[in-house]
Formats: sequence, structure tokens, C-alpha cells
Amino acid sequence: MSLVTIPVAPGVSCIQETGVANFMRCNIWHVQGRDCDLVIDTGMGLNPLKQYIAQSTDKPLKAIATHSHFDHSGSLHEFDCRLGHKLEAEAFAAGGRDAVLFKGAWTEIDFICPQRHGDFDRQTYSITPAPLTGYIDEGDIIDLGDRAFQVLHLPGHSPGSIGLYDLKSATLFSGDAIYDGALLDSHPHSDKQIYRHTLERLQRLGAEVIHAGHSPSFGGEKLDEIINGYFSGQNVMPDVKEWFAEFQANENDPYANQNWPESGC
Repeated sequence: MSLVTIPVAPGVSCIQETGVANFMRCNIWHVQGRDCDLVIDTGMGLNPLKQYIAQSTDKPLKAIATHSHFDHSGSLHEFDCRLGHKLEAEAFAAGGRDAVLFKGAWTEIDFICPQRHGDFDRQTYSITPAPLTGYIDEGDIIDLGDRAFQVLHLPGHSPGSIGLYDLKSATLFSGDAIYDGALLDSHPHSDKQIYRHTLERLQRLGAEVIHAGHSPSFGGEKLDEIINGYFSGQNVMPDVKEWFAEFQANENDPYANQNWPESGC
């Protein structure tokens, strides 16, 4: 099975689908709680995820999708409890390709290693529909019994992007609202002005640890650096195909495992 678990903090692990280009490899977060566990985002659906997680917990699982894009919602259908923002409910329910933005340039780049996933076919790849079983929105609380998260609505990258914030530990699970890489604000449903407001909010939040939708976790100073770079126009993803070509040219092995610091940030 092409999944790997990276311990990041007490009760927090990052699961990744291996054989996926680094910039596309979704961080699937498993957060353990006293009463239930959270699964935050579910990757591209290249491997059975629920049975993999069940090997390390016997608690009930709540799957939360930070947004509906194909690289985050691929295994959402496997879970009985599926939570997300109502603004993207139609996309979750539709699945497929277009609704979850697997179209255009994304269908033309080789972000899957053929040696690791020989049966993957860009022409037939599709997301299984996963209608949400409940909606979450700004101010809602996700309580695991011994830790709790406030839901933040963080639109801009997508209309229904959400994050989960643990005020006690100043830890943010940000989805694709922010990650350590070129930020993407050019999807058909992205909104640059709204995204700017979201990033300004994140700078005021006071988060000390950010567990993002892609790439290793980071701290508050790095968050400011990423956002300031975006505001200056230096940290924005350009044309996807050109950007991927540059990425391939600069990476010896674009599908290699990532190097995570032991502290997770």
C-alpha cells in the first residue's frame, strides 16, 4: 500500500500517498482524541484510506474536508461521517472530474509516478461522489473530548475552504488557505480579493504551529514570510504547466519522500 505515516506531534500524524509529486501530495491529518479521531482531508483516493487508519485506532472517525479539490477529497466517500462547508456541498456530492477541478492543465501533467501507480490513468481518473453528512462553518466547535477545534471559514483559494484552530495550543490545520509553497489563487472559483482578506486574518490569528494541506508544517514566522511573499507577487503559482516544468527541472526526483523535521514544524 502506497501510504506512509509521519508522526508530527503527540496525537497528530500526517499520512501521505507516496508516488505523488511533492507539490501535489496532500497532507492527510490523523488527529487522535479521547472520544473520537479526526481525519482532515483524504488525498487523491489512490489507496484505501479508512482501513489503513483503522490499523492505528479503534475510535470513531470524523472525516473533515478543508475543501473539495480532487487532491483533498479522493477518499472522503470511505467515511460514514463527512463534514465540510456548505458552499462546496454540490462539488462533494458530484465528485467526478470537473466539479472537483480535475480539468485543464491538471489533466496534462505527470504528478503521479508511473512506477508506483502503474494503474493510474489521467484519462479515466475520477473522484467517487461523497455527499456531506453534515455542514461546518465559522465558529463551530469540533470536540474530541480532550481537545477541541474552532472552525474558521477561510475562503479565497476556494469558496468553502475551512481551517481548524486549537486556541489552547495555537495550532492551525489550514488546508490550502496557506502552505509552504507557491499559493494558488487562479482556480475558476478562486477570489483574489477575498483570499487577501483571509491571509490578513491568518497573520492576525497568532497561530504558532501550522499543519497545512501540502508540505511540512511550519511556525508563525514562516507564515508571515509566505504571506508577505504572496502580497509582494513573489509567491504566486503562475501557469500550471509552466510551473510544473520548472518544478521537474529543479527536482532530482519529484516523487521522493519529503523531509519532515522531528518537531513537525
